[in-house]
Amino acid sequence: MIPLLSPEEAQKRGAESGVPSPLTTVNAFRVLLNNPAVAGPAGRMLAALLFGGSLDARLRELIILRNGWLSGSEYEFCQHVAVARRLKIPEQDILGVRDPANCKSFNELDRAVIKMTDDLMKGTDIGAEVWSILTRTFQAPQLIELVMVAGYWRLFAAFLKAAQVPLDEGVASWPEGVKPPAALG
Repeated sequence: MIPLLSPEEAQKRGAESGVPSPLTTVNAFRVLLNNPAVAGPAGRMLAALLFGGSLDARLRELIILRNGWLSGSEYEFCQHVAVARRLKIPEQDILGVRDPANCKSFNELDRAVIKMTDDLMKGTDIGAEVWSILTRTFQAPQLIELVMVAGYWRLFAAFLKAAQVPLDEGVASWPEGVKPPAALG
């Protein structure tokens, strides 16, 4: 496990490296700020994708949740369950990423976004049918965001899991005690 910096040290290093202030309080960045040269660009990219993009927040969170589930990253999945709940995303949608084929509330676009995430978790190609749905729905800026969100949170899931970043205080572990099958993680 890579050590957590104290909140004060994380805030100091975050200010020096350009990590947006709210991010320095979460455990992910309290670990990442052990290397400010990496944390600065990572924080700016995360902030751009979370707060500066034009992609619908619900779809973004479905991608992040699916990445967290497939990678077995408890931190990523559980943190974003909390984020999705704050955004008032229906619980059926949040937990539906665990088994999207059986989630009755997902529409064709939701399923395409989740399938895109699955494709990018397995490799670097997105299936033609998925691309067809995505390109009918989104313009180039949103298509770029979709791919970048999937790729960025895939990278972040690997970091969070490998570094064994502990859940933030007040963030619950796996909802309903359900963890991904070992084969996924």
